[in-house]
Amino acid sequence: MDHNRGWQDGRIYGSPIPGALKALRTLQAHRSVFVYTARGREHHPAIAAWLIRHGFDAIVNDDPDRAYWRGSEIIVTNLKLGAALYICDRALFFAGNWDAALAEALYRIGEGGAPAAQPAADAPALTIRQPWLAAILAGEKTIENRSWPTKHRGPVVLHAARALARDGQADPLVRAVLARPGAPALTTGALVATASITDCHRDTGCCRPWGLPGLWHWGLADVQALPEPIPAAGRLGLWRLDPGQHALLHRHRADALPALAHR
Repeated sequence: MDHNRGWQDGRIYGSPIPGALKALRTLQAHRSVFVYTARGREHHPAIAAWLIRHGFDAIVNDDPDRAYWRGSEIIVTNLKLGAALYICDRALFFAGNWDAALAEALYRIGEGGAPAAQPAADAPALTIRQPWLAAILAGEKTIENRSWPTKHRGPVVLHAARALARDGQADPLVRAVLARPGAPALTTGALVATASITDCHRDTGCCRPWGLPGLWHWGLADVQALPEPIPAAGRLGLWRLDPGQHALLHRHRADALPALAHR
């Protein structure tokens, strides 16, 4: 809700901000929802009443030992219950990299300058099936073909899917890449490299021989294989690594820097 008249002694007077009610109902269709508030318990009934006025079943948490919530009502609580996701206007996503998290935290509280641009270790991941990914790692395939576009530009982590692509195994261009001495291994089910997405455009007969007709062509550059694959399950679309995977990726890249410096 908005607070266009300020604190007002804790009174719950605001109107829903655009999209709030629809978002809550959509989330409720998939998961149980609770409202976590820093207000004292004396204000919780008013919060529940506000939700009820706007068409929701809502109750106040009266169980101090509650660890999670499963139910059709929206529960109002000042306890941090177990949750798949918290939505907050002051949240800072921690991805396993304390240097990046600290820089962002200091910037947000006004104690530091703007943090550096997003490093590759904090980038989204993209799952690609082998042996297409091997052709990318070999430096031959600079186009990834997708049925959907992306607005993302910049760092991306390349993930090798568990399943192999039959069309890729039969492709003469890929077979030629794999026949060369020192060809990349067909690693599956792991994070294997970082790269940069430089462009995305619909096929116009361009980007041959790797760009396929009728699809979106994603331009890839700066492909760097990781020192060791990091086991991970893939997902559809551009997806976020969990904190543990981020920490391993950050460590692998840091370990590789001394070796790169001596080349």
